[in-house]
Amino acid sequence: MGDFLIFTGGVAVPLASLIAGIILWRNPPMRNAFFGFRTKLSMSCDVLWHTAQRYCGRLMTAVFAPLTVAAATVSAVLLKNGLDSNGKFILMCISVGVEIAALATVNIAAERLLKKAGERNE
Repeated sequence: MGDFLIFTGGVAVPLASLIAGIILWRNPPMRNAFFGFRTKLSMSCDVLWHTAQRYCGRLMTAVFAPLTVAAATVSAVLLKNGLDSNGKFILMCISVGVEIAALATVNIAAERLLKKAGERNE
């Protein structure tokens, strides 16, 4: 049971991010207080909001689709070969670190696009 939880935990975040990216890309929400790529700049006007949702969704889909496959493959192979509790902990830490780095990269890229789009709209 513990190996299944490790596998699920390692795949859940990139999979959830992939699903959120597809939703943002394909069906961007209207400006709201709960869901979407919400920054001060993206909330400033409807044009930037819509641009941010679509761009962030495309980036998240592009980043997290291969990351989900990679996380599932690496987790499955390592867990099949047998890891002790320290190895499982290290696997989870690496997985979370990669996912945080991927989200930060998407955030930085989307903010840069918004700044350029905001400058053009002024």
